[in-house]
Amino acid sequence: MARRNRRATRPVRNEAAPARRAVTTETTRQPPREPARTRTRSRLARVGQARATGEPSPALERAAALERGHVVKDSRRLGITVAVMLALLVVSGFIVNALFP
Repeated sequence: MARRNRRATRPVRNEAAPARRAVTTETTRQPPREPARTRTRSRLARVGQARATGEPSPALERAAALERGHVVKDSRRLGITVAVMLALLVVSGFIVNALFP
């Protein structure tokens, strides 16, 4: 059974009643604010250099080793996919040339 909406429906507006108008209020005119400035990059930021000092923690080393394993696996899968696609492209070229000499 369909679920019933338990809210009361809107009352029907009497057609003889005057139409509602938006009430305008006097507001003080404020000058428009400048848009927020975008953040600029600091000239002191070292790009491409390691910021950590000292020996990495064993937990960080384990996490890095796991991440490297995933990257190697993904790269291998991507390489296999590209090789298979190129092989299919070459084979389909031979098939098309054989069918339509």
